[in-house]
Amino acid sequence: MTQPVATIMIDTEEDFDWDLPVEGTSQSTSYLSHVSELQTILAAHNIAPTYLVTYPVLQNPTIVSIFRRLNETGRCTLGLQLHTWVTPPFSGAAESRNSFSGNLAPDIEAEKLACQVAKFIDCFGMKPRIFRAGRYGLSTHTAALLEKFEFDIDTSIAPRTSMIDEDGPDYSDYDCSPFWFGKHREILELPLCRSIVGWGGAKKAALYHASNRLGLKGSRIAGLLAGSGLAERITLSPEGNDLNAMRRLVRSLIRRGQMILPLSFHSSSLWPGRNPYVRDRADLHWFYDRLSAILCALSDEFNCRFVSAQEIPALLRGSAGRP
Repeated sequence: MTQPVATIMIDTEEDFDWDLPVEGTSQSTSYLSHVSELQTILAAHNIAPTYLVTYPVLQNPTIVSIFRRLNETGRCTLGLQLHTWVTPPFSGAAESRNSFSGNLAPDIEAEKLACQVAKFIDCFGMKPRIFRAGRYGLSTHTAALLEKFEFDIDTSIAPRTSMIDEDGPDYSDYDCSPFWFGKHREILELPLCRSIVGWGGAKKAALYHASNRLGLKGSRIAGLLAGSGLAERITLSPEGNDLNAMRRLVRSLIRRGQMILPLSFHSSSLWPGRNPYVRDRADLHWFYDRLSAILCALSDEFNCRFVSAQEIPALLRGSAGRP
């Protein structure tokens, strides 16, 4: 591939308590009616985003109708995101560790995914082809389930991130390059676009993770590492990352030959008070400003072509001469 491509992945989810994602907590999806405002911005760049919908989204006929129209007119792609705490069947175990599907019994994870796939087909009349485990909570059994349900793309790895302190997975040793996996069906892993950049060379990742293990003291050290440009973890997302940081990340990735750039964020950032990134209307304006700015930078500064996520497997197969 001689030209980088960018795609937009949106965690499209219920409004829930981020500090306590457990069974039985109240939630709503009505705020998703504001997705039209996002679509106006994306349409200006001819972008068809991928909405990774959770089970409560599929339970709202009004919101399903909105996404069905967007998909049928080519303005979006649809996939699944499995939030274990709001997807039946329920076990009655109100524990936040069970928000990571890797902590569930294999048969429970399988039943939840089967239930959500069936609901998706009922809503949209087609099988979902793109999957993300909520909270990036992959299990050792998920790959076989993705093959069984005929997914083409998984987006469940959060590179350079450890959630061990929450009983979650540890992706510290992963970087954000796509790769293929599967025993009986070839599936593309498209990780979250997150990496450690800086002039620290081969040691920058080790320096970042060493500081990250030191608690409060480590956070100060991580700040010094980032401030000096030695080692800085950045995500290609308008949530918690300013424009210049995202530009540094994209420049670093393209320089080392990565041509696939998934930009991601949560649908809950589309209306104030739904997550820690957009707490009020001022935050909402800043969010849209950063989003618009990075879209322009990807297009104008880095010569990226925007594609739908479902196009990426064919692009990679073609660039590698794969059948």
